Amino acid sequence: MENALYTIRKAELDDISVLIEFRAKMFALVWTEGGNLDEMSSFSNSYFRDKMNEQKFHAWIAETESGEPVACSALSYYHLTPKPSNIEGRYGYISSMYTEDEHRRKGLARRLLKATLEFAKASGLRYVKLHASEFGRPLYESEGFKAWNEMSLDLED
Repeated sequence: MENALYTIRKAELDDISVLIEFRAKMFALVWTEGGNLDEMSSFSNSYFRDKMNEQKFHAWIAETESGEPVACSALSYYHLTPKPSNIEGRYGYISSMYTEDEHRRKGLARRLLKATLEFAKASGLRYVKLHASEFGRPLYESEGFKAWNEMSLDLED
């Protein structure tokens, strides 16, 4: 997937440091629930490496013509109990959608999302979910995502 300014490519193990950096920047922008970004980033290296090797985590990088990474997206898999609409209970989870400030509003997030969705569909997924920030919600809605009724509880509170 290319245009004159940017290339979208599947991330490789050598890209893990970029994925970690961009994921930390994403959370710094939107996360308000506490926690430790440094601890998350430290843990993420082995997590991404293991899950990429197991083919349970896939990511995409947008690069400039000079090869500078400027945006990313990711897809993980998870399972829930069977439901009438999803007997296998297999889902995809889209995460780590991030674009560097100076490269925003150029269609990169949409291109990354489409690459992620194409891969998800080709891998046999029927459903993908994500958590949308206020910044990303218009993009996701324009691609057909709908609000869902998930709730959460922090058991350490």
